[in-house]
Amino acid sequence: MPVSDPCEDPLSLATRLARLGDADAQLAVGQMLLNGIGADRNEKNAFFWFLTSALQGVPMACNMVGRCCELGWGIPVNKPEAMLWYRRAAEAGLDWGMYNYATGLTLGWDSEPDIEAAFEWFKRAASLGHCKSFNIIGGFYEDGWACKGDLHRARAWYAKAARCGDFRGHFNLGRFLLKESRFSEANEHFSLARQSATAEFIKKMDEFLLDAKDISEVN
Repeated sequence: MPVSDPCEDPLSLATRLARLGDADAQLAVGQMLLNGIGADRNEKNAFFWFLTSALQGVPMACNMVGRCCELGWGIPVNKPEAMLWYRRAAEAGLDWGMYNYATGLTLGWDSEPDIEAAFEWFKRAASLGHCKSFNIIGGFYEDGWACKGDLHRARAWYAKAARCGDFRGHFNLGRFLLKESRFSEANEHFSLARQSATAEFIKKMDEFLLDAKDISEVN
């Protein structure tokens, strides 16, 4: 094991270990390069290190290769290829791999959509405590996708997502509370959603609230 220099910055240290074949360091270098930590953002080099780590079987690296293929980070967009890597991550037991693979199954990234299989993978991710999957499962029950519609179960899953901080979970629970005329509680969840939501989601949420009945009581 090489002796580390106490003055060496994290990216330099991780890169040195990555070049020596450390798969976890390779993943870390990829993450730092993707996020612009210690150097300018470099998607192409990030992809190289994610792939190098993934080829050693690191589940999160497989997931990140999938993300690069899905979103075009460092390589052209290739969603069928993304699905191959997400499946590897999912089958290795990674909750994020399960979630991303299930998302691709829902949207038909490599073939026709497979809602039933997607639901099973979302449930597997949820069994590992994956917060975003809680909210998605709520949507399945609310809309009756691949299961019998059940608003009580939908509400419970949204509440579970909200408890772990998912902004969509907060919003969806808020919608149910609004229907129950629990305006103060609904407003609290809408406010919590706003704290971490994307700008695009906030815009959609505001449009919903403008159209909602009894909006004056929510505000």
